[in-house]
Amino acid sequence: MKLTPFAAVALALTLAACGQTPGASTPPTAQGTLTASYASRPELQDVESQAILARYGNDPGLLAALQEAYGERPATFERPQAPLISGLDLAGDRLAYVKRIAWGTVPAYNAEYANQAGVNSVYPGLDWTRDGCSAPDGLGLGYREDFRPTCNVHDFGYRNLKVYERTSANRLATDDAFYANMKTVCAAKSWYTRPACYSAAYAYYQGVRVGGGASF
Repeated sequence: MKLTPFAAVALALTLAACGQTPGASTPPTAQGTLTASYASRPELQDVESQAILARYGNDPGLLAALQEAYGERPATFERPQAPLISGLDLAGDRLAYVKRIAWGTVPAYNAEYANQAGVNSVYPGLDWTRDGCSAPDGLGLGYREDFRPTCNVHDFGYRNLKVYERTSANRLATDDAFYANMKTVCAAKSWYTRPACYSAAYAYYQGVRVGGGASF
């Protein structure tokens, strides 16, 4: 799920417009933001979390993510609804299959990836390539390995939906499923490490929403 050079530049310009320079050694303060009350909590004192709080501190989405991490609101792992496979039309069924895997769970994707030769015999033309996670430097996004399995699912969605049904709605659904999968990873962590993970998940989600358009 690597951002293209164009997308990375676009995201860097967006950050610059918001007052953040990628790679800056001293990130802006999170004081006075919507999530300022979380910035002093001991489990969020690492540099990465502080950078995320400073960058996205006024986003209601980050506030919701932190509230989920701390158990202050119900956790949500909702995924977009994929169409059913009818068995009547190859093109339609292939598209439905892509959505089912791209908007599904990591274990479901892993099972299909392990059987991709068999899947390709039924639905030829699928792209199973993947390149892990990437994000612009300076945002505190140090969860590449934690989120790698979720990035693989996201890659599958982007690389196939842009061929078979390239719409903004499909891109959003793929990004939303990506976020749900990342939160699932975070929810399995200890209470102390969970908030930082949720913060990173939200930052990754914003990264693909802002900078992922050129890859879709």
